[in-house]
Amino acid sequence: MNEILKKVIKVSLAALLITHGLAFFFGMYLTSVVNSGERISTYQEKLSNATQQNIDCKVQVLNKNTEIEHLNQEISRLRLYNNQMSENYNKLIEEDNKLKLKLNSLQNDYNNLKMRYTVLENNCGVSKTPANTQTQSEVQIPAPVVPISEAYTPYMSYPPYGSRGTAPYPTVYATVTPNVVKFSSGLSIGEIVNKIRFDISYFDHNTEGYPYLIQYADETIVRGKGDCTDKALLLFSCLASNGYPVNDMGIATISKCDGQALHDVLMIKNPLVNTDNFGKYHFDFDGETFYILDPTNSLSTNAYEVSPQYKDCLIIGNLYFQNTNRGKGWMPYRIE
Repeated sequence: MNEILKKVIKVSLAALLITHGLAFFFGMYLTSVVNSGERISTYQEKLSNATQQNIDCKVQVLNKNTEIEHLNQEISRLRLYNNQMSENYNKLIEEDNKLKLKLNSLQNDYNNLKMRYTVLENNCGVSKTPANTQTQSEVQIPAPVVPISEAYTPYMSYPPYGSRGTAPYPTVYATVTPNVVKFSSGLSIGEIVNKIRFDISYFDHNTEGYPYLIQYADETIVRGKGDCTDKALLLFSCLASNGYPVNDMGIATISKCDGQALHDVLMIKNPLVNTDNFGKYHFDFDGETFYILDPTNSLSTNAYEVSPQYKDCLIIGNLYFQNTNRGKGWMPYRIE
């Protein structure tokens, strides 16, 4: 009986051990399965996120490629437009040169006819005074003899556009160079004014992206073009090269009486011509009288007349002298 009981106890213990062992391993298996499921879910989520990022990246690349293509098309269009503008500019320059040559030829023909008429007049003993001859007291500016365009090379180094100031001080921009001497040698003030009006074409620096650019006098001759400031500074330099005192001249900024259309002209104490007919084109500053000369006006008008839009009313504003300590600030002085 005891033997049987012992066997039953052993069998029961063995069964218990087997049952607990199976339960332990089954629990471990279930835990492993659950953890594997969680890891698979995490990997799937990461994979999904990576796939979405890849799609977004591809969309961005496609958009950038489209933008680049559009930019390339715009660059090609602008290059074509630039080439067309260059061709048009070259044609205009060529036409301008032809017109200058033709005008020079006509001027020579006129001079020859005038000389032949004078010879005939003298031979016939006829002396006539035209009814519209100006009196001695009037300012007379002879019509210029149009020269064939000359090529000028720079006699100085010009600073880059972006590094220049915006105040037209003659000390800086009106340096006398061999180009200036050659351009103005032997000419009267009126002839110099007309030569600048005719030989230096008007040019708006806005087209170059530098609306307040100031050119050097030598540079204006070399380029053959400039705005009102450039022309006024060139006139200053030309008069200085002909011996006119630099301390008796300056650059005056003027405007219409409504404050619009600023314009630069030369101011001069003694223009070496009869000043009786200057009318309103003079003003007093520091007890001295200065007269206006405008080298930007139309050809063969009186040297003292300013551009037409200022004729009714003008305001004298900033003044710029050789001495940079003189004339600072907006005056203003109104002339009507």
